[in-house]
Amino acid sequence: MNSPERRWDPFAELQSLRAEISRLVGSGFGNRGASGDIDLDQTDEAFTVTARLPGVAPEEVALDVDVREVVVRARTAPQEGARRAFEYRVVLPADVDPDRVDATMDHGLLTVTLPRVVKAGRRTITLGPQGSLEGTPPSPADPDAAREMHSPDTHS
Repeated sequence: MNSPERRWDPFAELQSLRAEISRLVGSGFGNRGASGDIDLDQTDEAFTVTARLPGVAPEEVALDVDVREVVVRARTAPQEGARRAFEYRVVLPADVDPDRVDATMDHGLLTVTLPRVVKAGRRTITLGPQGSLEGTPPSPADPDAAREMHSPDTHS
């Protein structure tokens, strides 16, 4: 009997491998929130990453924050000689300020607040009759500069 030829599908193999690694490592492995253990919420001001880390003490949690990514690493206390390790990698849709990150952990629930980077926008500046910004006195560094700029001395 001739059976239909079955072709090798590399993408199916990769999906299977990814699922197995996720199961073994206990991480979302690039699939944000796939396991239900991590969520990403956003507002105009910040992103909030919430991770459920049951059995993990706060001192067993480490965060690596870059402008577009946060990595949560944690491990449980040894139970019966074994530890369970977690690693969640969340790619953020916009830049954040790593210096202003705030994180709290309460009863196994980690909440990380990542403020968005405020980017400079377009601005129109109007100079007043004094040659400076409206309501801003001329620079004291060179008081003659403002006078020379608007009414140069033509007497040589």
